[in-house]
Amino acid sequence: MTSSNRNGLPARIVRARAGISLIEIVVACTLLAMALTALTGIAARMAARTRGVAYAEQKQATVYQEVNRAESMLYDSLTTYLVSDSVKSGANWYVWSYVVDPDSTSATGTSKYKKITLTVTPRIIGQTPQVVTIRRAKPPTYNAFNTGP
Repeated sequence: MTSSNRNGLPARIVRARAGISLIEIVVACTLLAMALTALTGIAARMAARTRGVAYAEQKQATVYQEVNRAESMLYDSLTTYLVSDSVKSGANWYVWSYVVDPDSTSATGTSKYKKITLTVTPRIIGQTPQVVTIRRAKPPTYNAFNTGP
């Protein structure tokens, strides 16, 4: 005669344990660690990319600032006041330099202009300088709307 437990099952049948084993926990932790490592790598690359875009935006803003400065100056004072200088934008330094060519004549031969070459060089490893050419024409000396005395 076989003995039985309180559920009416024979005593010699051993029930499987409920729950998870240590191997399953180790496998789950390993998969989690691999996934988090991959996400950390992606986050690091995105941070580097964001930093590079920020440097490029700061360089571009410095270029626009200096182009506006050159455009707003009097034509005859360009060679006097356009000199090399630097500015700190954010946490980085940007150095700009100007080269003002002497008066040139346009292709039609009607107007004189000065060609200004602006170079903005960031003091950041891995960033390249940006070169811009500006043409400043000499304004006309006669204005038909000038009806002064």
